[in-house]
Amino acid sequence: MSREGASEKKTKSPPAAGTPIWVWVIYGLGLLAGAIFAFSILFTLGALLLSDDVPVTYDVSTPAIVLWGGLIVAAVVTWVMRRRQGR
Repeated sequence: MSREGASEKKTKSPPAAGTPIWVWVIYGLGLLAGAIFAFSILFTLGALLLSDDVPVTYDVSTPAIVLWGGLIVAAVVTWVMRRRQGR
């Protein structure tokens, strides 16, 4: 039996693959940078608070702060942008 007025079935496109690898790389680098940044601050604070008999000095590396801070910001911006795309 023929159904002349019936619409043809549309072929569905395959579902999107998952999260792109570059997003996981950005997230991973951001987490690594955040961990390095947090442990550096905790280590420095521990040295400052726990050494009463010896003066503690520290040297802040501007390029390191820019690098780690930039990776953290890139990960946060990527995460926020991907969350807003879903809405």
